Amino acid sequence: MKTKFITSILTLGIVFLFLCGSVSAESISLGDIKISTAGQKAELPVLLDNAPSGISGYKFTTSFSSAGVARISSVKMPEWASIKVVEGTPGEYVLVSAVDLEMKVEAGSEPVEICNLTIEGLSEGTTSLNLEISEMTDDNGNSLSVAVTPAEVSVGSFVSAPVPVQTPQPASTPQVTPILTPALPPEQSPDNQVPSQEIIPITTPTPVPTVVADFNAQVRDGPAPMTVFFTDTSSGYPSRFLWDFGDGSSDNTSPLQNPQHIYRIPGVYTVSLNVSNSVYSNSTSKAGFITVRPMDLPIRGAKNNVTIFSVPDGAEVYLNNAYQGITPVLLTNLTTRNYQLRLHKDGYYDVVSPITILDDVLPTFISGFEMMPHLAEIGEVSANPPQTGAAYIVSYPELVEVTINNTTVGKTDIMVMNLAVGTHNLTLKKEGYEPWNDTLEVKNGLAVIQTYHYEEPYFPLNRTVEYVQYP
Repeated sequence: MKTKFITSILTLGIVFLFLCGSVSAESISLGDIKISTAGQKAELPVLLDNAPSGISGYKFTTSFSSAGVARISSVKMPEWASIKVVEGTPGEYVLVSAVDLEMKVEAGSEPVEICNLTIEGLSEGTTSLNLEISEMTDDNGNSLSVAVTPAEVSVGSFVSAPVPVQTPQPASTPQVTPILTPALPPEQSPDNQVPSQEIIPITTPTPVPTVVADFNAQVRDGPAPMTVFFTDTSSGYPSRFLWDFGDGSSDNTSPLQNPQHIYRIPGVYTVSLNVSNSVYSNSTSKAGFITVRPMDLPIRGAKNNVTIFSVPDGAEVYLNNAYQGITPVLLTNLTTRNYQLRLHKDGYYDVVSPITILDDVLPTFISGFEMMPHLAEIGEVSANPPQTGAAYIVSYPELVEVTINNTTVGKTDIMVMNLAVGTHNLTLKKEGYEPWNDTLEVKNGLAVIQTYHYEEPYFPLNRTVEYVQYP
């Protein structure tokens, strides 16, 4: 009986050890960093202890427990990463993302280089650096549970100076000189010497510099839509930033140190920047800093292609009274200029509308010309004029295929004019990305600007919607 009891206990222990060993998580242990003075830098490798099923990609952000002590000045990405994304350097909050498209990180690799962080000291103190991992998957598409050990970052003189040791010097000459050795008190006998005192250096705190906000821009004047790259030139090692680009758009502000912004509406804009470190803050505002002019028209003489649709189709198309064909019709080799378009179909009123053909500005696709039935045939006293609007589809990255109501209209960035008022189905497709299914809400006399942001490598992130006067 006793033997069976002992055997049962051993069996349960072995099963428990097996289960404990089978549930394991990968880990990243960040080593502690010591930086002697503000302005100096140190390297911090980020290593994953093992990858049993390889790594397909990851995304994480950095954070410090105490602001203004240190920041990430740069990030060196691993050689295995096919797609590399680093945003926010130099700064305390940095986004780092990588994707292994060629499966260079094989199953069972250990350790795996994630990246190499360069830490820069800002002011004397101690802070903890942590990695907040929002996504890390293996080659099978499974999420990895990674335990991260933060790094303690110390800036300043934190190590005590060594205690000086006196070394007796040998006699320099053979001359014998009598030495009188006084008798030592009992408490100072050779066997009972007073221990030397430890010398502790006095550390003077490094003063935190006063910040002064300033900035410049790569481009300050140009046609809409205009992309502007801003550069922070503030002094005093600021660690927090807040930009206001002044155009009132949905992405009107940014916390990045060196952001970029797209101005889509012509105008003159004031740009403001607020910066701060652990002690001080400062703001600056530059009135009329950005000038956005109306969209440039191309040089006359360029050739373009335009597609004309009508509702219903089968209408005769005339451009400046010259017959072009039956809708839907593709018009080619058109010179950049304004034209008069006329659509004619028996039993319907003619549609007469001016159109503008543009070159190297926006791919132009003209659709949705609604034709009103003739009153003599339908017996109505009056007819309501058709209501139309326009849509401007923008994407990051660009060259995304755009389909409206199951009709492919081109690739972003693209302007679609004369769309019927109401809701239209919109589909965006690009190789390597998930399809994005959405809707267009077209309003009479307005152009809806819908901007789509894809997060690399493969899925939609967010979108913005704005309305402007049209035409």
